[in-house]
Amino acid sequence: MSATAPAAPLAPPSWPRAVLAVFRHQLRLLIHSRLTLAFQLAFLIALPVAVFLVGDFFAADSASLDLMLGFLPWVALVFVPALAMKTFVGRALDREREFLMTLPLPPGAVALGAWLAGAVVLLATLAFTAPFAATVAWLGEPDYGAMAAGYLGAACLLLSFYAVGLFASAVAASEIGAFVVAVALLFLLLLFGWDGVGRLAPGGLAAGPLQVAAFVSPKFWMERIATGDVELKAVAYFALLSALALAGAGWGLASRAAPGPRRSLGFAAAGVVAAALAAGLVAVIPSRLALDLTDQRVFTLSPGTQQIVRSAPEGSRIELYWSASGADIPSAIRAYADRVADLLKLAAERSGGRLSFSAQDPEPDSAVERQALAAGVQRTPLSSGDAFILGAAFVSGERRTSIAYFDQRREGLLEYDVATALAGLARTRVPRIGVVSPLLAPGDRTATDTGFNAIGELRRAYDVAIIPAFADTLPEGLDALVVIGATFLKREMLYAIDQAVMRGMGLIVMIDPRLRLSPASDRATPQPSTEVDDISDLLLAYGVRYRGDGVVGDAGLATPVADATEKTVVFPFWMRFARGNVSASHAVTAGLGDLMFVEPGAFDVAPGAALVSTTDAAGALAPAEMAKTPATLAAAFRPGGGRRVVAAEVDGPFRSAYPAAPDGSPGRYVRESGTPAAVFAIADVDWILDPFAYEPAGEPGAVRKARNDNVALFLNMAERATGGGGLIAIRSRGQARRPLTRIAALARDLSQEDKDARGAAMARVAEVERRIAQLPAAAGVSGVADLPADVQARVMELRAALAPDRKILRAFQARDRAALETLRARTIAVNLAAGPALALGFAGLVAVARRRRQRRAAPAL
Repeated sequence: MSATAPAAPLAPPSWPRAVLAVFRHQLRLLIHSRLTLAFQLAFLIALPVAVFLVGDFFAADSASLDLMLGFLPWVALVFVPALAMKTFVGRALDREREFLMTLPLPPGAVALGAWLAGAVVLLATLAFTAPFAATVAWLGEPDYGAMAAGYLGAACLLLSFYAVGLFASAVAASEIGAFVVAVALLFLLLLFGWDGVGRLAPGGLAAGPLQVAAFVSPKFWMERIATGDVELKAVAYFALLSALALAGAGWGLASRAAPGPRRSLGFAAAGVVAAALAAGLVAVIPSRLALDLTDQRVFTLSPGTQQIVRSAPEGSRIELYWSASGADIPSAIRAYADRVADLLKLAAERSGGRLSFSAQDPEPDSAVERQALAAGVQRTPLSSGDAFILGAAFVSGERRTSIAYFDQRREGLLEYDVATALAGLARTRVPRIGVVSPLLAPGDRTATDTGFNAIGELRRAYDVAIIPAFADTLPEGLDALVVIGATFLKREMLYAIDQAVMRGMGLIVMIDPRLRLSPASDRATPQPSTEVDDISDLLLAYGVRYRGDGVVGDAGLATPVADATEKTVVFPFWMRFARGNVSASHAVTAGLGDLMFVEPGAFDVAPGAALVSTTDAAGALAPAEMAKTPATLAAAFRPGGGRRVVAAEVDGPFRSAYPAAPDGSPGRYVRESGTPAAVFAIADVDWILDPFAYEPAGEPGAVRKARNDNVALFLNMAERATGGGGLIAIRSRGQARRPLTRIAALARDLSQEDKDARGAAMARVAEVERRIAQLPAAAGVSGVADLPADVQARVMELRAALAPDRKILRAFQARDRAALETLRARTIAVNLAAGPALALGFAGLVAVARRRRQRRAAPAL
């Protein structure tokens, strides 16, 4: 017998074929596994529970994915390792050994194919969260570009988590061990994003390694992407982390056949080192290599900024001072400093050689630190007791401006702040703006006025002079004047304002029939006439007639407010104006879509002059009626009179309000303006005050966050009034808060139902309570309890007679509350059920397709 020749070994397939073979094999296992369905159901239930029940989505009142993305890393920390833990251990290990030994397949190809299969499952699971995105779009007006970026960041995070899970499965000896190793690794990676890591390091450790360690956190990079600015370095981090984890998984699979004890802890430590390596590699990628997906392209250098940098004087330079070597600086500030540096570098690159950029590290007690402080840059303290510097000087010859501190809380206005500083280099002088208001005290022009942070914003770009409301004349050289609530001025001052406008000075007038924060100012209402007695007469001469005999409200723009009893009332006299009621054709309002006005008046203006207008459902009440409770006023409101103009702008040329110069008037009389000037009129003063323009203050000294676009509109008006315009488009790109508009709309609609019955009941209750409240004063006692017994008995009878009306009001309140709660409950129920329903439906389709395939493959009898 002749010996049989041994079979030739199989040639290893090419990498693409090997990866494809493993991908198909693993995808079949995952799709048909009950564990996968259990993972999807648990994940899709846990995430909406966290968003709606733990995070209280409706209380956050934000049309964005922020809550979902905030909880996603912690939900994925548990569930993604559970999905990956069985891949390379237990019975799966025998299958992988068979693959490796019989085909044979490269271990790296096995890891990559398994990861691609898991990626399909994870992306499908993420797609099943689409009902939440649809809910956000239905309830509000989100930034869809930022939402898309948020989903991209979520996908990157989930896929990198799965790669780490495969690494743990390849190096662990059991399924439980793989799960524990993966959870521990991922938790450690997330922990690196905590700023306290720097404080745990030895005191002599350099800041460079700490900065790299801060960038290790996947959550940090996901949140960077979710802003809508998809940076190349963020995507590169996830790609490198996944690649290194898969390389480690391949290494672990290859080592299974090697003799010797298992070293899972050593492999786990290698995983952390690999993550640190990925962070170190991406740290050197410039942040400006990014794709801006936001609606208004807020992370892209705007045409206005590019025009400003190209107009900078030759030889100008930007000097950035940043304490990069500081060890205790939080990672968020470090990342923001990188963005600041990249923006400044980009501005220099786009200047056509007019600007140069340099960055220096002002170490404590160094010559560079002294240079920074002399340039106007300031130290910023840390909670640890140390301080750091992050500011810049902008220099052109002898002219110098500075940004003392790039505050991260002004990130949405970063480009505007830089453009403002650069624009100052090209100016021969800083525009000068005068402010006349009885609400502001003349004095230290650098002080922050209580309730007027908007004036502080004005001072960032202009030379602001506070002028006493009782003054006789204006300072010389004003480019614009802002009159805030100073209705009745001296005749000499009115003439001075008129003549300044004739000579080209811009004018912004805020006039209010109901100044909520200063009711004493409402005692006299100006009546426009041809005889100049107050500021409204000047406006009339320029083509704007003030209607201050009524406080304007609008049921279609009403805002929910809390009354003295903490009950929510949909109040038509506090109005929020969206894009449909804000002029899109005027430079100062184009791009603005969230304005709030509080109990304003109105104007009659020529067509095309209106900037902000109500709907046709507007109405008005006499100012004397506004002292009543919000509930009573809401009930008394009736539409009538059509659309009202709340803010307007008219351009010159103008004819003077004075046919001739008053006797004894100084200077040359000008009958008609030769230089065009912008005149703005706003029928409200409260709109620019802190309670209505800014979010509530946080810690002392913190930067106030804008509540809406009110301050942006005010600054845009100032820019146009001074003859500028380059900064308007930049400022209008700010990110205003995006509330859940459908909730507010439902509350408004409910308040209009059965309005007559509700209003009559409120009016009767308010009238009786008013009469009861007057009794103690009439009797000369301090309260109702001190009245005579017979009077107290009469009071009790009056209040008892109100029981039916109070019952009606309670019924309305209960109905409104039930309607809102029903909307919330249904929304939560749909989101809790929709994701799992999609997963079950997909699993059902897969099962049906599998049965059909099996029937077709079965042999015929």
